[in-house]
Amino acid sequence: MHEQEKIFLIKGHPFDKDGLISFCSGEISSPNTPGWEREIWEFIMDWFSPDEYLEVQTSGSTGKPKQIQLLKEHIRESARLTLDFFGLQPGDTALLCLPVKYIAGKMMVVRSLEGGLNLLLTKPLGIPDVRPFDKITFSAMVPMQVTELLAEYDGKIQLEKINKLIIGGSVIDKTLEKKLINSGNRIWQTYGMTETISHIALRKVNGSDATSWYSPLLGVDLKKDERACLVITAPHIGIQDLITNDRVEFNEKGLFKVLGRTDNVVISGGVKLYPGEIEQKLSGLVENDFIVTGLPDNKLGEKLVLFIEGEDTSKSGKEDLWQDVKRRLSGYEVPKTIIFLKAFNRNSQGKIMRKMTVDNFLTNTL
Repeated sequence: MHEQEKIFLIKGHPFDKDGLISFCSGEISSPNTPGWEREIWEFIMDWFSPDEYLEVQTSGSTGKPKQIQLLKEHIRESARLTLDFFGLQPGDTALLCLPVKYIAGKMMVVRSLEGGLNLLLTKPLGIPDVRPFDKITFSAMVPMQVTELLAEYDGKIQLEKINKLIIGGSVIDKTLEKKLINSGNRIWQTYGMTETISHIALRKVNGSDATSWYSPLLGVDLKKDERACLVITAPHIGIQDLITNDRVEFNEKGLFKVLGRTDNVVISGGVKLYPGEIEQKLSGLVENDFIVTGLPDNKLGEKLVLFIEGEDTSKSGKEDLWQDVKRRLSGYEVPKTIIFLKAFNRNSQGKIMRKMTVDNFLTNTL
């Protein structure tokens, strides 16, 4: 169907293309429009502009945020793949609870526009407000939002309103995954990055088909380089041999697990240590958010450190934690020290900004 003939649904209200552009223009100029909503209307205007490209910002969780250009046709193709995979139909509801500053929020809007979904809006907060809605067909959240929502007295009920939920942006730790296993809806974890426009692989988190392996989407070809890092080819979204820093393991079916990132590698006393792998082993042991990283050390070059977000525990509690950590890890994997930080640096999606967190710690302790 030609774009001019499409019907777009926003909060249950139907628009043709010209009507939607007019509505967005009015909302942008209105002084009563909240800032977070204005960003959505501005993005829709950008989407319908004659420009072939969209400029998007990377999250900055592993490095300095940067602006990159993505071809709109590639974005459309990514949206279509998601619509097909989840069997989403015109009129199905899609809840946007992520900021449209980043690609994840933008893609929720594009999927709705391309698939004729009824786009529902709620302010992108750490605890998404799902209460105003009845049943929701599809939504996307980051792990922090899911964790915070489940901590609410009726959080499980609210989460289960969403029939199909994708979670991305960062790792789902074992504590959260255990809470999701018996959830009454269907939940997937995504693998992707801004450069791949959206997810290029998914793994089922709950249900009888739950798995620890990611399955690539249709048209996505994967391999490893000499570092055992994932290399992605997906011509339909303009990706050819995209080299990542994610160390992976493949099984005989071509499915993969992410073991950790090479750009986070810590070389301590000449031994290469991979924080991502160590964090997976510690997942579920530490209640608060944590990261494993390296700090400068005169003797070792770098020493492995466990940073935990929150207040320092008592001496006896810290000793118990040490013993638990040593039981989970072996040899050089055991951190040299545990450091509690009041708060990690995060971007607007709640993702931990590792480098900034470490840099700020070093600055404040020098």
